Amino acid sequence: MSRKDSYCFIINCASNAHASEITFKKYESVIKSEFPGSYLLYIRSGDSIKDFVEAHLDKYSHFVACGGDGTVNSVANALVETETILGVLPLGSGNDFAQNIGLYLNFEHDLKILKNNRIKQIDAIKVNGEYMFNTCGSGLDGLTNFYASKSLFRRGFLKYFFGGLTALLKAGRFDITYNIDGNGSKVYQNIWMVAVANGKTEGGRYKISPNSDNSDGIADVIIVKGVSRLHLIREFIKLSFGRSFDPEIVEILSFQDTMELRNSIKLHTHLDGEQKGQLDQFEFRMNKGAIKVVVGS
Repeated sequence: MSRKDSYCFIINCASNAHASEITFKKYESVIKSEFPGSYLLYIRSGDSIKDFVEAHLDKYSHFVACGGDGTVNSVANALVETETILGVLPLGSGNDFAQNIGLYLNFEHDLKILKNNRIKQIDAIKVNGEYMFNTCGSGLDGLTNFYASKSLFRRGFLKYFFGGLTALLKAGRFDITYNIDGNGSKVYQNIWMVAVANGKTEGGRYKISPNSDNSDGIADVIIVKGVSRLHLIREFIKLSFGRSFDPEIVEILSFQDTMELRNSIKLHTHLDGEQKGQLDQFEFRMNKGAIKVVVGS
């Protein structure tokens, strides 16, 4: 750590059913020792993480998102195309972005990675005016996230598993129209979900796009075809145990610049694991290497 390094730790107290605050406070003294002069901000319900970061960009060299993917998204949205660096201490229920940048999901190990300060430039994808860093999903994907957010299981595997099962029973097929990199509109009919992926996983273990790389300047588009509901349930169970989709049931596209997407109906949609309501129109734009992030090996 150089003398000019200054750290602001942003702890989302609501992350992981409020377990994040308890975990972080166990290490407060260690953090203050390892990162002298750092500022610890505990975010309560109703506080705007993004507004705080934007108001203090000139004060800190690093902002450390301590929470889940939603916390990371809020901090990172304020840091795109700045020289300020994003750090992550994963304390959420999914922590997909953290996994995709080489973190261990172990607080002590990840604290060492933060201290090592290995920087990599990560892509950001602008979606309807807001940046995403992992995935955006509509249809079955967005509906799974919706039911997981309402689940009685507030954290971990069961939250997403039962959210997915509920979504599988209630989801319907739909059509999409898309235009990739300005090459003309095309129609794909009778699908279950469409997801744009910058990272590999969702929900902590669901490998919806195992070949995605969040620093290659390419976004992958995952389309799940209109197979039978029973077939889809089998695929979901496989995903729940860490396997990926059967290649025969998915169509994988990609874009390097832009994609316009239209659903035939409005559908539940998530952005980095946060619900965005029911949407039918999207504009995606790739911003290669748009944010500096502390990463693992």
